[in-house]
Amino acid sequence: MYQLLLLLLEMMMRMRMMMVINMCGMLVFSSAGGAAAAAAAAAAAGAQGGGGGVADLVTSLPGQPAGVEFKQYAGYVTVSEAHGRALFYWFVEADHKDAASLPVALWFNGGPGCSSVGAGFLQELGPFFPNADGTGLIRNKQSWNKYANIVFVESPTAVGYSYSNTSSDYELFTDKLTAEDNLAFILGWYVKFPEYKTNEFYLTGESFAGHYLPELAQQIVLYNEKPGDFKINFKGFAVGNAATDAYYDNLGATNFYYYHSLISDQTYATLIENCDFAQDLPVDYSLHNATCNEAANYALDVEMNEINIYNIYGLNCNPPANTTTRPTFTKVNQTFQKSFVRVGMIQLAGVNPCAPDNVTPYLNTPAVKAALHARQDIQWVECSNIVSNFYSLPDYTRSILPVYQFLLTKGIRIWVYSGDVDGIVPTTGTRYWLAELNLPIQTAWYPWNHSSQVGGWSQVYENLTFVTVRDAGHEVPQYQPGRALQLFKYFLKGQSLPGFDYNN
Repeated sequence: MYQLLLLLLEMMMRMRMMMVINMCGMLVFSSAGGAAAAAAAAAAAGAQGGGGGVADLVTSLPGQPAGVEFKQYAGYVTVSEAHGRALFYWFVEADHKDAASLPVALWFNGGPGCSSVGAGFLQELGPFFPNADGTGLIRNKQSWNKYANIVFVESPTAVGYSYSNTSSDYELFTDKLTAEDNLAFILGWYVKFPEYKTNEFYLTGESFAGHYLPELAQQIVLYNEKPGDFKINFKGFAVGNAATDAYYDNLGATNFYYYHSLISDQTYATLIENCDFAQDLPVDYSLHNATCNEAANYALDVEMNEINIYNIYGLNCNPPANTTTRPTFTKVNQTFQKSFVRVGMIQLAGVNPCAPDNVTPYLNTPAVKAALHARQDIQWVECSNIVSNFYSLPDYTRSILPVYQFLLTKGIRIWVYSGDVDGIVPTTGTRYWLAELNLPIQTAWYPWNHSSQVGGWSQVYENLTFVTVRDAGHEVPQYQPGRALQLFKYFLKGQSLPGFDYNN
């Protein structure tokens, strides 16, 4: 289960806010007033364009492998001039001779509060991964920039290198403000890179981006419907293991655990009988029912404690048989401490779940920050506790289905994909909320072909394609990079994934 309700006591909130300046590593100023509307923020973004994309060109990335021919840009787009609020991005042009004509795709990680640069770029689908000790980079042969120009955006404010100069911006994060800032980012990004205004434009992401992407897509559609000369050439979005609807995601997660034999009959029955799936979050936290909460804690902390909930059949960094504590070299985000699981932190297990963190050291190297035009005074972390702890509680459980119902009438391409061994936002919950949309089926359930093996299964609905990715965990591009790249390729082409045709 992905979403979360936290017990944010007033005293704790006050204490945390006193820590904002130190945690963010920057000076923040108090300011009255709310966030600027997306249109006003976009105008401010245009005003700050300065030297445009040329000023953000990455010319000497430390540890970059030889033979890289595509250009990279990194830096900030201001989304609120009044608040001094800016989102960080890292843009890699397509690794293709005709890159200028290929689509532009934005990538968002979830959390809420996790970095698209540290997770998405450097551990999933970007052209480089850090080497073992975080001192250099190696090429990713399955990078998504084979087929598109990719922009990795750290959103919302306080994620990664992104920041605000207004302290009130760290007090509350909402779906609405995030969507408005992301639209302002897009418009400001086009000021820097006007040569891409006519290219096809897509949104991609995973996890809590199940909120970000549909809501941003709605903002784009509404923006394009307003009078004006410039229209974003928006074609659609693809979202993986998407947190979408509290009731269906929670029910689906509970059933997934039970029918994969991860929890007992007694625990399952207690969860089903006592949890309000639309409000309580039974495998994370219940605010309303002590019995539900007790059963959820038992499921997570006892019955499923020694597995990787982000990939239930993958390896987990468990202690040796003759010890009682976990190894000290476990990645921070791989520990199953309640504080991390409850806020949905990404667990990036990869091949070696006990591998040391090689991303944080790289992104905090002064020379890397300088090369990426990031602020030196910001201590980069993969997932922001500020965002996760201060994200709007109603937005955690708010259903995104009404947004889908709006978008399904707008003629855009929508792909929903799901790693089928993810226990955070399992396939079962996604299938439940897809059924609730009651869409006509155009192509019935079928296995799709990846290198003569079943890559997963797919069903094509009217205006929406659903794809499962076989043996993939929560972060599909990391666990199954080849299958993820094929999925991305066919999504951009607007074609269904190939099946098994033995007649030809």
